[in-house]
Amino acid sequence: MTFDVTEIFVSSKKNRGYQLTTALLRGYRKAAVDNARELLYEATLLLRNNHFARGYFLSVTAVEEIGKAVQAFDALGRNVSDPEVSVRVRLNFEDYPKRIIAAAFPLMQMAPELRADVVPFFEMLIESKRSSEPALYMGIDPHSARIISPNALVSPYKAERTRRLAQLIFDYAAPHVMDSPPKLRTRAEDEFFAMKSAVLVSMTHNADFWQYYASVMKNGDVAFEAAVSDYSKKYVARDRKFRDEIGPEPHADA
Repeated sequence: MTFDVTEIFVSSKKNRGYQLTTALLRGYRKAAVDNARELLYEATLLLRNNHFARGYFLSVTAVEEIGKAVQAFDALGRNVSDPEVSVRVRLNFEDYPKRIIAAAFPLMQMAPELRADVVPFFEMLIESKRSSEPALYMGIDPHSARIISPNALVSPYKAERTRRLAQLIFDYAAPHVMDSPPKLRTRAEDEFFAMKSAVLVSMTHNADFWQYYASVMKNGDVAFEAAVSDYSKKYVARDRKFRDEIGPEPHADA
């Protein structure tokens, strides 16, 4: 019997062209929640048997899977038939920091009193990028040329604390993404979501944009995503400036 591995690993970078549908996103959400639950159970078994490095690895991986479930849940409220939105959703599934950040959303929203405990944890995971890899592989310290083993890097305390925080994150995220209706996004929110990071950074570091945003806020339009989308279409795409449209500010002695 033969099989095609591309049918299994649909998140491979070579297969980003798969079509996002509501059914696929719902199935992906459930599979990610189920896998996170199993990973946490297996992490608990490993730690009970003093396999701290491997237990730590599974706990961190569970957080990633929780993040995927949150990303899929968010995508259920978006227009994934829009090619740019669809591409951004698929890219986010593959982005380690964005998976970690997504996992944090439900807990941050529903239990703000716990932020002080979990924010350093998320910062640590993102800062180290793939912090779970040293828990699996031998390495050599580039400064001292010492051989580093996984068990030397992951203490029992760190492994157990990571498992407990991962479980806490799961306990908030799983029922939220499985039982709550997804938030339906506006076109402006989808355009903001799909925008490339470099474009957004360039725009929001532009004084002309903030002058434009201040003007629309005066009219009661405070939605930041809509302002970014409108400014991009009206000014960035046409290589124009908002200040040129309104003219110079009058002098104080005029």
